[in-house]
Amino acid sequence: MQNFVQNNKWLVTTLAALLLGVFLFSGGVSVNAAPPTKSSSSVKDRAARLKAAREKLEASRKARAAKAGTSKSTTDTSKSSSKATSGKAFTTGSSDVLIDYVNAQIRQGWEDNEIKPSAVTEDAEWLRRVYLDLAGHIPPSEVLNKFVKDKDPAKRSKLIDTLLDDPSYVRNWTSIWTNLLIGRRTPRRVSRSGMQQFLREVFAKNRPWNEVVQDIVSAEGHFEENGAVNYMLAQMTMRDEGVQATAKTTRLFMGMQVQCTQCHDHPFNNWKQSQFWQFNSFFRQARKIEHRKFDPNTGRQVDDFSELVYKDYEGPVYFEKRSGLMQVAYPQYFE
Repeated sequence: MQNFVQNNKWLVTTLAALLLGVFLFSGGVSVNAAPPTKSSSSVKDRAARLKAAREKLEASRKARAAKAGTSKSTTDTSKSSSKATSGKAFTTGSSDVLIDYVNAQIRQGWEDNEIKPSAVTEDAEWLRRVYLDLAGHIPPSEVLNKFVKDKDPAKRSKLIDTLLDDPSYVRNWTSIWTNLLIGRRTPRRVSRSGMQQFLREVFAKNRPWNEVVQDIVSAEGHFEENGAVNYMLAQMTMRDEGVQATAKTTRLFMGMQVQCTQCHDHPFNNWKQSQFWQFNSFFRQARKIEHRKFDPNTGRQVDDFSELVYKDYEGPVYFEKRSGLMQVAYPQYFE
């Protein structure tokens, strides 16, 4: 859907950047995309808090390094995972920047919600959790025994890298994202196998998420030849003028529940009813075609395949306010 991408580059970029931020917390693939930028005052405040958290984190790290000196680390699991036995600070190399960013975000979340974090978990419990999160199953007993006995302070980082290269990671996260994108029950005229094939390639090839989201929101074509189209096809089970696609995309990729703004302004955040329909305007440019074929055994027309195509929607979109007045909504995300 080249026309859709060219006309709505900001939409694709925004969704890609937001999904990237969400996925970083799930231990996902590495990317080269820049972090998203926003202009709202709330985001500026959060950026300032994040900067302060980073400075606090760096000061704490320098204090620990100075205290440790050149002696061998004999601290608890938390410190042993961040320092080598020589007393030098443990480093993952190029991943340090990403790890520091994620840690700062998590610590800021604790402060914002006045949460006291739990103590660092023991190796056996941590191993079980990371296996379930990444591989989708508990660790084998021999792996558990070897991991607990291992004295390498970098063993947790090394295990994560190993699991990210394991086929079970691809299978598990393909299942997770298939369920998120099209649901646990496959809608009619949607190809689950096509969606899974697309996602398997995403995780196996370690594709950047800015490219993945662009493929998902702008895909067109046969539902098995281009599995990315199945996300939109799954949101087009009813003739709702893209309402389901609007609500699902904001929730899944932006982490915002805005479906109630279809009828009124959101009572708990800054989303307005007009914004819902402005965002909805973009999804009016997609159209589903259901192809059928003749079945010689029954003598009837049966489902063959579904196709997603670009539609030149002239618009504009009109919506009814609670006062009963009709208002126009042009394609626009931020007011």
